[in-house]
Amino acid sequence: MSRIDRELVESILSDAVVALNSANWITPGGVATAGEFEKQAFVQLQAAADARGSGLKLRLHSGRKFPDIVFEGTEYGVEIKTAKKGWECLGNSVKASTLVDGVREVYLIFGSGDRHLSVRYARYEDCVKAVEVTHSPRYVLDMEIAPSASYLAAIGTTLAGMLACDDPIARVVAEARSKLKKGEHLWWISDNSASPLMIKHWKNLSKSEKSFCLASAFVFFPDSIMKRPKADYESFIAWLFGRKSVMCGSVRDNFTSGGVIHEFDLGGYVMESAPRILSTLREHLAFIDKVIDDSNPEEWADSYGIEDVSSCENKEQRFAMWRSRIEPLILTHCERCDDYVAACIRSFLDAR
Repeated sequence: MSRIDRELVESILSDAVVALNSANWITPGGVATAGEFEKQAFVQLQAAADARGSGLKLRLHSGRKFPDIVFEGTEYGVEIKTAKKGWECLGNSVKASTLVDGVREVYLIFGSGDRHLSVRYARYEDCVKAVEVTHSPRYVLDMEIAPSASYLAAIGTTLAGMLACDDPIARVVAEARSKLKKGEHLWWISDNSASPLMIKHWKNLSKSEKSFCLASAFVFFPDSIMKRPKADYESFIAWLFGRKSVMCGSVRDNFTSGGVIHEFDLGGYVMESAPRILSTLREHLAFIDKVIDDSNPEEWADSYGIEDVSSCENKEQRFAMWRSRIEPLILTHCERCDDYVAACIRSFLDAR
C-alpha cells in the first residue's frame, strides 16, 4: 500500500473543492444533481492529483462502497454527500459493512444547495454529530460542528478506531447506555426513518418540542387528527414513538383538553361552542409553517401518498397540498358550510 501524507491529500481536496465551487461544470440553466456532483467530484479530485504530479489514481464506487471515492493503493478515501440546504445529513452505517479494503482515513466532500452547490471538505470523523437509528445505527453528519465537539471525539475514538473495531455497534450502544437518565431506555427500530436512541416521556419535553410534535400531527395526519365525530390518534402515536422516541399516555388531551371553547373567531366567522381542536390548530400555525418548510420530500411523499417526489420538493408545493387537505376538514367542524365560511377558513390559515 502506498504511503502518502495527509498534507498532500488535503491539498488535492482543497484544489478540487475550489473547482467544484466555481460551478463551471454545471451546464447553463442546469441543476447540480447529487449523481452529477459525485461524478464531478471524482473528476476534479483526479485532475487535482494529476496537476500536482502525485501519480495517484482514484476510483469511483458510486455509493456501492464506503467511501464513494478512494485513492488507489492507499488508506485514504472520500465520501460524497449533498443537501438541499444546510450542512447536515444522515451519514453512513456505524457498522461500515461496505468498507473498501484497506481504507482507514476518510474525508467528506459536502455540497449544499439547490441549483448551484456550495462545497466544503473536512475529515469525516470531525463531522460526526451524533448517531441515530434506521435499520442500523448511522452517523449524523454536520459540517458546522467543531472537530472537538464531534461524537467520535466525545466518546474518545476516531473513525479509524471505529473501522478497526470488531463490534462498533456495541460500542455505540454501550456509550448510549452510559448516558441514560432515570426513566430513559434504549430501544431499536427497523424502518426507514431515523430516530433518537433514547426514549423520552412527553412531560419531559420542552414547550417548543411539544409544539413541533403537535404541529407535525396537523401536517402529516390531518385526516385522523381532525376526524369527525371522533379523532383517531393511532398514526400520530406511532410517529411520535417511531420518529421522536417519545411516549405519551394522554395524546388526546394535548389537542382537545376542555372539549369546547365558548367563542372562537375563525377568520371573521365567529363560532359559539367551537371544538377545542380549532384553537389548538391556531396556536400551532407558526410551527406548522416550519414543519412544512423543513419537511423531507421523501417523507412528505410517503405521508401524502405521492409517487412523484418532484411534485413536493419545495415548500410552496407542500403547503398547497396541506391546505387542500386541511381546509375541508376544518369546514366539517363548522355549524355552517357555505362559501363565506370557506373564505373565512382561508383567511384563518393565512394568518399564520
